[in-house]
Amino acid sequence: MIGLPITTGPFILVIGLQEGVAFAGHTVRGILLGQVALIVFCWSYAFASLRAPWHLAIFIGTVACLSTGYLVTQVKVSTWVSTPVLILTWLIAMKWWPHSGLAEEKITPPRWELPVRILVTLALLVGLSALAPHVGAKVAGALSTYPVIASVLGSFNHRRFGPTATTSTLRGLMQTLPFTIAIIFVLGLALR
Repeated sequence: MIGLPITTGPFILVIGLQEGVAFAGHTVRGILLGQVALIVFCWSYAFASLRAPWHLAIFIGTVACLSTGYLVTQVKVSTWVSTPVLILTWLIAMKWWPHSGLAEEKITPPRWELPVRILVTLALLVGLSALAPHVGAKVAGALSTYPVIASVLGSFNHRRFGPTATTSTLRGLMQTLPFTIAIIFVLGLALR
C-alpha cells in the first residue's frame, strides 16, 4: 500500500480545485518526473540506513531527492519521454537495491507511534500544498513526490527497528511503484 499514490492523488485533487485542470495537468507531468526523485530518495536512504543513524540517513535521502527533483524540473520533456526514463531509473534501483544481511524480526510498535506518524505526514502534505501556487505547476508536481510517507515510515522504522526494517519497507514501496507510474501516466494524458 505504501507505494500507491495515497499522497499524490489528493495533492492533484487539491491543486486541480485550487488552480484549475490545466495547472493540475502540468502538475501531473511534474509528478511523473518527480517519481525519479522518489526512487533516488528510497535508494539513497536505504543505503545510508545501513551505515548511519536515522536522522543522517533521512538527511542524505532528502538531499539526494531534492537535488534530483531540481535537476528533473529543469528538463522539459513530454509524458512519453519521462515515463521510459522513470521506468529505467526504477529498474536500475531495483537491480542494485541494498541488502542489509540481517534477519528480519517481528516487533510491535508502541500505540502512540501511529498518531504521531499521521500528524507528521499531514503536516508535510499541508506544507507542500501551501507552496504549490507559489512555485509553479512543474515544481509543485515534483515537490509533491517528496516521499512524505516513505520518509515518515522509513525514519520511524529505522529509529525503532533498524536498517533491515527500513530497507524492507522502502523496497516494498519500490515494488509497487510501477502501478503508481501507470496511474499517474494515465492522469497526465487525461488532464492534457
